[in-house]
Amino acid sequence: MSTFGRAALLALVLLGGGACEPLDAREYTPAGDSITLGVIETRIPRNTGFAARLAAREINLAGGVLGRRVEVIVAQDRLCDENHAPGVVRGLLERGVVAIVAATCSAAARADLEVVAPEAANVVIVSPTSSSSTLTGLPNFYRTIANDERQGPLLAEEVRRQGLDSAAIVHVDDIYGTGLADGFEQRFTALGGRIIARVAHPTGKTTGFTDEVQRLYAAGKPQAIVIMGFSVGAAGLSRDLVASADISGVRFFASEAVFGPGFLTSADATVAQGMQGLVPTAALDDPNRQRFVEAYEAATGESFAIEDSGRLQRTYDAVYLMALAMVKGGGATTEALRDNLIAVSGTKDAVGIPVNVGGFAAALELLSAGQEVNYEGASGPLDLDENGEPFRGTYLLWRIDGGQFVFDRALRFP
Repeated sequence: MSTFGRAALLALVLLGGGACEPLDAREYTPAGDSITLGVIETRIPRNTGFAARLAAREINLAGGVLGRRVEVIVAQDRLCDENHAPGVVRGLLERGVVAIVAATCSAAARADLEVVAPEAANVVIVSPTSSSSTLTGLPNFYRTIANDERQGPLLAEEVRRQGLDSAAIVHVDDIYGTGLADGFEQRFTALGGRIIARVAHPTGKTTGFTDEVQRLYAAGKPQAIVIMGFSVGAAGLSRDLVASADISGVRFFASEAVFGPGFLTSADATVAQGMQGLVPTAALDDPNRQRFVEAYEAATGESFAIEDSGRLQRTYDAVYLMALAMVKGGGATTEALRDNLIAVSGTKDAVGIPVNVGGFAAALELLSAGQEVNYEGASGPLDLDENGEPFRGTYLLWRIDGGQFVFDRALRFP
């Protein structure tokens, strides 16, 4: 093992041997000569920061970026709080991060981008979770999650495929929920379906949905209710649906942000049972997903939870793409990231020699030889398009059965 590799391994041991401890339980100060990345996570999803550190560990053991260690600082924001989000970004910038992985909602990401815009701090953000189509093409913004212009129509096609003719939509009143609802409605009606109600509610609302339930049923009982929101709010809605409406025979569907432990632990079991939705992530038999899960389980000593599928893989992929872009660009700079993030993903034309999960050492050799690389991620092929978002990939159709998430099948795009 190289001297650098031994130092990286020792640093890992000093940080707890790779144990998945609560990331907000310690203060972490990177070494002065390291390349520091910031990660923003919300308080409800778990282990996002650890997935980033797992990627950084692998990168460092392979030799680092341009001979320097990659280190990660994790900060927490509030769930989709647009007013709080910019302060979190400023705090990371004050600590010297060169780029940010923002595992936040779309509305918070939009607020973050005002802080890092070219005319402001001029720092790149790569998001594994911000999926609103309104973010497409914004300066300094890239993502490892698919644009919601894909999710809404795909879910509409699945609902129609199951023979349901009428649906009511309830969504958070922000760029995420509105965009998903628009995409679902347009595709559902184009396929001959009928939207009998569409109801919006404030993003932060988690209880007291009686009025929204009444409006969902104002034109009659729908065959399907589609929830475009977040896990805790969806759980609150489920309880009021049972308390104030006839849900017998109604089928429930939801967006990917409902997919998580926050919903399972507090939703009404009657609504939850059989609920379906989509989550953008690699198919279960994808070799790179399997490599990631094996590495994650080896580092944590825990089984990989199905509800972590997608988010953790996309976070890991974001760090890998950033590191590869900096190597290819020859610097830990915004310019190197902007000029090379799309290229190292393979572009939408899948150009370059494939580099797999855990294959950073091989990527270094290829890049040093002047070869193009095509990073094949833990969450899927990525292949970022000209807007810096996945051109191809997979959504998994999830279902809740007996209080647990299960996956039924894969839906591929484009």
